[in-house]
Amino acid sequence: MKVIRFVFLLMLAMVANVGNAQSLSVYISDNDGEFTNVRNAPKGKVVAKIPTSKIVILDVTSPQNGWWQIDGGEVYYTGDDDETVKLKGSSTGYWIHHSVIGLGTRNYGGETLQLRKSPDKKSAVVFSFKEEIRLMPLEVRGDWVKVKTGDGKHTGWIEGEWLCDNPLTNCC
Repeated sequence: MKVIRFVFLLMLAMVANVGNAQSLSVYISDNDGEFTNVRNAPKGKVVAKIPTSKIVILDVTSPQNGWWQIDGGEVYYTGDDDETVKLKGSSTGYWIHHSVIGLGTRNYGGETLQLRKSPDKKSAVVFSFKEEIRLMPLEVRGDWVKVKTGDGKHTGWIEGEWLCDNPLTNCC
């Protein structure tokens, strides 16, 4: 009876963990070299290389200390040669650092966007801007995304509706 109860509680915990994982669609934004490294764990072994000459969109999930897991181990090459590629070489997942992925902002009408101290419209504003900028995602909580500005000077929370995962379009 104890074994059955233990298995049930273990399964319940696993379902709860899966339910808390939120994914985010981002693009590769790496101007340092010919390839972006993909690792088998945060700070792990390089198991794949994505060409920086390609425009790549991917879904990431489960952020851990600046690293994001590539959801499903798939990346989408867009542009003239649209294709989805399944990564190979790891049995423990595929990870990418937040500094080489990005999101654009959707304030195309000159709207003032704000980064907030916490994921709440009533939270203190830590940074305001009118221009479209690149942001690096750090965390997801509901409809909010914790980001760092591309220049690394500001960190805060922004509503996901103001973010664009495609560097080629304006996401309208």
